[in-house]
Amino acid sequence: MSRHRLCSPWAPLRGRVLSCLAWGLLVLVGLGCGRQDAPADRSNWAGKTLRIGTDATYPPFESVKDGELVGFDIELGALVAEELGAKVAWTNTSFDGVFPALMAGKFDLVISAVTITPERQQRLGFSTPYYTAGQLVVVRQGDTSVTGIETLRGKTAGIQINTSAALVLEKYPDIQVRQYPSIDLALQDLRNGNLAGVVGDGPTLRYFLAHGFEGLRAAGGLLTEEHYGIALRPDDTALREAVDGALQRLRDNGRFAALEERYFGEAAQKAQAARAEVPWGKVAWRLAQGLGLTLGLTLLALVSGLPLGLAVALGRRVRFKPLSWLCAAYVEGLRGTPLLVQIIFIYYALPQLLGVDLAPMLAAVLALTLNSAAYVAEIFRAGIASVDPGQEEAARALGLSRAQVMRHVILPQAVRNVLPPLTNEGIALLKDSSLVSIIGMAELTRAGQELASQLAAPLAVWPLVALFYLMATLPLTRLASALEKRLHRQA
Repeated sequence: MSRHRLCSPWAPLRGRVLSCLAWGLLVLVGLGCGRQDAPADRSNWAGKTLRIGTDATYPPFESVKDGELVGFDIELGALVAEELGAKVAWTNTSFDGVFPALMAGKFDLVISAVTITPERQQRLGFSTPYYTAGQLVVVRQGDTSVTGIETLRGKTAGIQINTSAALVLEKYPDIQVRQYPSIDLALQDLRNGNLAGVVGDGPTLRYFLAHGFEGLRAAGGLLTEEHYGIALRPDDTALREAVDGALQRLRDNGRFAALEERYFGEAAQKAQAARAEVPWGKVAWRLAQGLGLTLGLTLLALVSGLPLGLAVALGRRVRFKPLSWLCAAYVEGLRGTPLLVQIIFIYYALPQLLGVDLAPMLAAVLALTLNSAAYVAEIFRAGIASVDPGQEEAARALGLSRAQVMRHVILPQAVRNVLPPLTNEGIALLKDSSLVSIIGMAELTRAGQELASQLAAPLAVWPLVALFYLMATLPLTRLASALEKRLHRQA
């Protein structure tokens, strides 16, 4: 028997699969590093870039207007950076991801109306307080049964997720708490009659009441006295001292007082009372930009996920058991865990576990690719299994190797059979891309969330977001239907 016959016919294929997996690992470890070098002396930021994270869905402290970050905290961050002699780079991400990103070193500070609480002080460092606020209860205008926090007992209250309102309501276990991604959604649910009240930061709730949530009112005064602080990593004492010094200088020279008057003074309160019309053109343009990013992420993930999924599907069929088990574990692991958890792990956990700091775009594409490839692998495996085994036997009888049979006989038929489910996977991937907003990607859903908060008009924005998704998925749906009909006629 020749040496060539002693080699497994699957050896070339196995080599290709191993190469694909090794390439994926190299991409994970080596590409897209997003961490910028911070100064060795954390007290000297002259000429450096101060990276600040925020969640721009919380006016008047932070929101997005005409594509730009605006608000009290945004201007304060710029002033602090100016006092330090540094440039400022903002990262706009969801509030439930802003603290993990800080601890992972994605940025240096968080300025996002962060209340200083004992629980947060156990994990984070804080500057000296820069603003005093408090929790407020908002109810429907005609509801006289709720006059404050005590009268919410036995009822349901809404709050924004991960805010200090949860700490206030912990003292009232008989109040059922319902959490929302943003406070405007809680207020809308209150208007719909599904909540008895909403508890949140007083300045922000008053902003929403003045900008479009008619039929709601504040019930009673402030429940607490809370202090906002600039959050940073607990061991970054040099930066904390530098920030405290900058805040003190801003107070001494009057610039902080001027900023506070502009946002919370009497003139600002009168300006808030004038409700503006929804700028439909600007809203549509912002959503179109978000849709462009959504489509780009989907396309990149599909282009990368299809060959990886095919490689994994073929890897599960090889006789080399360790590779087969590895591919099976990959599929089960990625299909058995939520995509959101995978995104968080790749973007937030890898910097701390392996020192791998990926840029948001690469992390988003990588997470979507790896997740999609697991589903694509099962689609291809089912397509291969649908081919009549007799065809493989006949091809082998004609002298074709296993690899040749797979390449020239089975795969062409399998690919034709899996086109409709692959199209459906593309539709599902397009909608799942909304989860990357947790790492600061302003795709379509995140763009809608920012607009709904800034305009205080969720009922105007979210139907338009749904329309944009429909415009993106309808062609794919039609394509899948046409492919199914064509394959049915050919069967």
